Amino acid sequence: MGKEKKRSWKTNIVLVLILLVIAGGLVVAQIAGRFVPNAEGAVGNTACNLYNGGLFAVSEDKIYFSNLKDRGSLYSMDKNFTGFKFMIEDTVGYINDAGNYVVYSRLNYTRSDGVKQVLQFSQSGVYRVDKKNTRNIGGIYPFTVGAVGLVGNDVYYQKYEKDGQINLYRAGLDGKNDELCLSESVVPGTLTANKVYYGGVGDDHYIYSYEPDTKRKLVIYKGNCAWPALVGGNIYFISITSGYNLARIDEYGGNPTILVKEKCVSYNVTPDERYAVYQIDNGSDNRLEMIDLLSLEKTVIRNGDYNSITIIDDTVFFREFGTDEIYYFNLGSPQSVEIFNPPDLTEEKK
Repeated sequence: MGKEKKRSWKTNIVLVLILLVIAGGLVVAQIAGRFVPNAEGAVGNTACNLYNGGLFAVSEDKIYFSNLKDRGSLYSMDKNFTGFKFMIEDTVGYINDAGNYVVYSRLNYTRSDGVKQVLQFSQSGVYRVDKKNTRNIGGIYPFTVGAVGLVGNDVYYQKYEKDGQINLYRAGLDGKNDELCLSESVVPGTLTANKVYYGGVGDDHYIYSYEPDTKRKLVIYKGNCAWPALVGGNIYFISITSGYNLARIDEYGGNPTILVKEKCVSYNVTPDERYAVYQIDNGSDNRLEMIDLLSLEKTVIRNGDYNSITIIDDTVFFREFGTDEIYYFNLGSPQSVEIFNPPDLTEEKK
């Protein structure tokens, strides 16, 4: 009888220890999975970068990017192009920095390599991943979306409706409070704490501001415009009226100015409004070019067809049209173009 009591006592101790371990694991998991809000008013990426697909985003000390050498998986690197780290295998686009997280559009449906993750509920959607614990992935919207932008704790995205319509929605960074903003296929370009600046895509192509909280919509500029971006105190855009020229107005819609009198199919502007980089597509002399917005001096960067023009600090990344080849240059030496060649860290996934 004494032996049986002793054995029972030992069994109980083991069970208690097991329960303590499980409880401890649940607490750790709960802490690890806890949602941490973003700073109010913090912008996840620039409008110009998002118009160009959002392949890169920057935080204080890191650059987060879609590594096209590894099927577009999410990677990070130091600003001096060292310390490359694999984060998640999702093919990503429209990358936004959200303090403790990276918010992105999952584009796994674009893969053709047969590596689609069959256990995933959806091959598309808007997600956030914890920078410190990349296993902590939160779903914001799990179905097909278009462009994605972020300001503070609000995520704006283009939602594909069942009837084929594309509308602009807003959801919380925590995945809650999903709501319709605009019933038109608006790209969430410039986002501020209380406004969205966008180009009309329905009845007209005017430049608007929209206040999601009050639902107030205001026409800033009447014209046939595309991809308006508020940079500093001016709004830059492609003027379809003038033949796809790069143009700008002040933030109130005044002082319209044509900056580049050739057909531009994509562009980006530095946050200090010193330079604009753009792709000329005139059919005979296609090229990537840069203009000094103070002196109006132009510099040809590279002849050919390019897109995905992204500006991160003093570095400009751009992609060769129809390929996965990414190039970059420093704004201080625009004719010294290098190939962006990050490592493929596939082995680290195993």
